[in-house]
Order: sequence, then C-alpha cells, then structure tokens
Amino acid sequence: MVSVTARKIRDHGSERTTVGIGRVYTGYLISYPLIGRGMVIFRDPHGHRMITTPVKRVLGEPAGKMIYVETENSVYRLEIHGDPLFPMKVAAE
Repeated sequence: MVSVTARKIRDHGSERTTVGIGRVYTGYLISYPLIGRGMVIFRDPHGHRMITTPVKRVLGEPAGKMIYVETENSVYRLEIHGDPLFPMKVAAE
C-alpha cells in the first residue's frame, strides 16, 4: 500500500470525450496495478474508493515514483509519494 496522486489524462470512451480529464484522485493504492484487474485507490478515511475498469497496460518502473496505467476506458498518471507501507508485489515475480 502506498500514497498516490492519480491524474486522469485520457478518456477512451467515444461518448465522453473530455469528461473527467485532468481529474485528480489522492489516496492509497492497495496493490501494484495488474493487467486484467481493476485498479483500486482508497481515497479517504471513510472507505470511499475509486475502482477503474480492467487495466490493459502499465508503463514505468515498479520502484519508480511515476507510472502510467492504461485501463479499458482511461489513462492515469500515478505519482507515488514515499515508500510503500507494505511491499507491493508485481505480477511475474
């Protein structure tokens, strides 16, 4: 689990060409984004969370401070703050 700021930088949906672009989500990323699964960010102490559509690809280094996550509907830029509270496992390790 790690503190992140996720910014939506692209929408793939044809009906919603610019809805939510630039929107910022701050919270805790529970695990490293895995292809085929939705990415989950817990956003506040009351348990609200953002769950994306399934992840298609992840660009960047797992240990880096910036990664890009492409989902079925959108692309997010994640800025990672500090070190993970618990080790985040990456697929194929």
